[in-house]
Amino acid sequence: MLIQIVGFGCPKCRQMTADVTAVAGQLNLDAEIGHIDDPYTIIQMGIFALPQLVIDGQLAQFHYHGRKSIEEQLRKANT
Repeated sequence: MLIQIVGFGCPKCRQMTADVTAVAGQLNLDAEIGHIDDPYTIIQMGIFALPQLVIDGQLAQFHYHGRKSIEEQLRKANT
């Protein structure tokens, strides 16, 4: 599974990265975690609110509200 955090490295983006890492470990997912931080790429993706989450190339349709929201997205993507 490829999980990418979309953002520029702001405090909320860094917290999301930490939460994704923790939840992926908790769920024992075989996941590669990366980042998308190129402004041009982000605009081409149609993203205007950061941070966002891309799982296996698909933009997750959710609002980041801590680990619980990450866990819900990763469980849904892992089924």
